[in-house]
This record gives sequence, C-alpha cells and structure tokens, in this order.
Amino acid sequence: MTILMVHGLTGGRWGFALRPTLRAMVATLPIALLLFLPVLPRLDLVFSWVGADPATLPEVVRQKLAYLNVPFFVGRFLVCALAWLVLGWLVVGWTAPESDGSSRGTATGYAIGLIVHGLAVTVLAIDWMLSIEPEFTSTIYAMLEAAAEVVGACALALVALAANRAIETKPGGEEDVALGEDVANMLFGFMLMWTYLSFMQWLVVWAGDLPEEIHWYVLRGQDGWQYLLWLLIALQFVLPFVAFLMRSVKRSHRGLLGLGAVVLAGHFLDVVWRVRPSLSAAGARMSWPDMAAFAGAGAVWCACFLYLWARPDRIAVWRRRLVRG
Repeated sequence: MTILMVHGLTGGRWGFALRPTLRAMVATLPIALLLFLPVLPRLDLVFSWVGADPATLPEVVRQKLAYLNVPFFVGRFLVCALAWLVLGWLVVGWTAPESDGSSRGTATGYAIGLIVHGLAVTVLAIDWMLSIEPEFTSTIYAMLEAAAEVVGACALALVALAANRAIETKPGGEEDVALGEDVANMLFGFMLMWTYLSFMQWLVVWAGDLPEEIHWYVLRGQDGWQYLLWLLIALQFVLPFVAFLMRSVKRSHRGLLGLGAVVLAGHFLDVVWRVRPSLSAAGARMSWPDMAAFAGAGAVWCACFLYLWARPDRIAVWRRRLVRG
C-alpha cells in the first residue's frame, strides 16, 4: 500500500509496472490479519507483561502499563485492522485498470492514506514487535519496520515482474534507461533507507550505553543469532549494494531476478532476527512447530497471492461481490 500510494503522488513508469503485483499483495491483506487472531486468546504466551504481577516487573515496564494492557491492546489492533481493510479496499479501487470502472485516486486521498497507514504501522510495530521485550525503547523502531515492509514488498514485486516479463528490455522513464533499471533503483533507495534506520538505532543504543537497551542487542548477538545477523547484513546490504552499483546487473534478466530474491531473503531474515530471539530468551526455542507455522502460513498466503496475481480481474469480481453482499 505504501508503494502504491507513493506512486499515486509521484507517478512514473516503474509504479505502473509494479502495480498489478502490488495490488495482488494488498488484496491478500485479510488473510494476513486473520493470522493474528489465534494469538489474541493467549497473549500471555508471547508477551511477558500480560497477566504478570506489576510488582514483579521492572520499573521501566510498570511505567508503560497504562498503554500495555490487554483491553487497550486488543482495541488498538481492531482499530488498525479496520483502518487497513478500508484503506486496502480504497487503494485497490484507486489503482484498478481503467476498464474496471473504479474511481481514480486523488493526491489528497493518497496523502491522507499514507498518514493513516503510517499511524497503523506505528501501532503494529510497537504492540506486536517492540512490546515482546517491553524493557526496550526505540523511537525509530516503527519507521524501521515500515522501511522493512517497503523493501520486502518491492523485492517481491521485482521478482514477480522479472519472472513474468523481460523488463530489462522495456523502456524506462528516461532515454537509454530500461524499466528494470528504474525498478532496481527504487528498490536500492528503499534498501538504503532501511540500512540507515537500522544503523541509527544501533548507534543511538551504543552511544546511550543503557543496560535495558543494550540487552535487546545482546540477545541478538549470541546463541547462534549472531550468525543470522551476519547473513542478514550480507543479503540485505553488502551483496545488493555492490550489485545495485553495476549497471550490467540491472540490465540483466538473471541479475534482476537474483537481486530481488536476495533482498527478499534478507528481509525475511531481518524480521526473524528482530522478533524471534526475545521469545527464545523466554524458553521458546526454535523447533519443528516453528518451521511448520512458517510453512503453513506462508503457503496459504502464497496460494492466495498467486491466485490473484495470475488473474487480476478476480480482484474486481471479489470487490463487486462484497458490494452486492
């Protein structure tokens, strides 16, 4: 949704090329929201502040309990879910092909949508990720999560586009520039934004030298997670950074596919590295149910995505049926 709304404000051939894939992703949003529901009845299995005696919690966590309480938590999730469903409905309609007959988006609509989406992502990142380890505080984490989501979505869109079309031969926005170069350069910019925010969070925590903040990085630098971190840095920054500077790679079909796949793999590792270690510290080690959950949820989402991506007209049929219903 972020990329679609940004393109609605700025324009460019790169956005029109990515639009079908991004619309299919947005249309799968209800599936993603449904995957949150099994967690809601047993929040205590994930969040240490749920059901705990306040006297046993650290002082820094007790100061957050006015925000971190189950009714308020569930209420925020429902508000965000409703906002995303409405916004997803609008964005899918605004970016539909001309033959669909949907109303076109306006600059005002896209701008307001970005604000609403930014607020919802902020709440999601703080509630479902940052509060797993409530002692840790980061005012940049929500922006980091938003940047990571954009990187993942753009990388997947590049892979899908390069797999379906020879974009390295299509004209780009400027003379002597291929469409593949434009899309790769956009992904390069998104990746650099994620890298900058990740580095700045680490730099601020390192300079502050506070135990409750350092602990967040200590967990992610031991028990094998440090190897995942180095692999993440290689896939999400080092290898793509070198490749993005080589025009021959951005003009190669295999190069574009490889770039998208490498950045997408790095995005997955980034999410796992930021979320999973704090759960492992609570005694929940990685096991086969973890892998089964990843595979099951991923397979359901991929099946829905491929179903809609292969036939974009199915999105219009789905929307019309909902209106009639």
